[in-house]
Amino acid sequence: MVIEFPEERLPEICCIQRKLQALEGVKIYMEPQQIRYPGFFLDMLQRKVVVEGKEVMLTAREFDVLAVMARHPGRVYTYEQICGILYGETDVWKKTYNNIYCLIGSLRKKLARRSQDPGYLYTVHGVGYRFEIN
Repeated sequence: MVIEFPEERLPEICCIQRKLQALEGVKIYMEPQQIRYPGFFLDMLQRKVVVEGKEVMLTAREFDVLAVMARHPGRVYTYEQICGILYGETDVWKKTYNNIYCLIGSLRKKLARRSQDPGYLYTVHGVGYRFEIN
């Protein structure tokens, strides 16, 4: 499908297109730099996570997954989406699935406030995981 515009509107359209391209670089600054929930703090710039007043040391991949999920509490992330966050791919192979499973398990241990606490990350069986504040 081709949309045709009157030729006299072309400069106006080009101007809008340039403005949109300029804004592409600005959108990263619009993301929250810090996320705070009761007992939970995440700083994007310092890549720092604090749970119940104690700093939690995370690997780069653990932090990346947590940062995305913490921006949208309650949203379910599929294995494919988490794979996309980590590897830029959406093909989930058995090895990749196991890597994600291990990564989430490690994050849960590090974020747990008590023993047997899922540490903010909950399983949605057959689908993926969600970040939730209780």
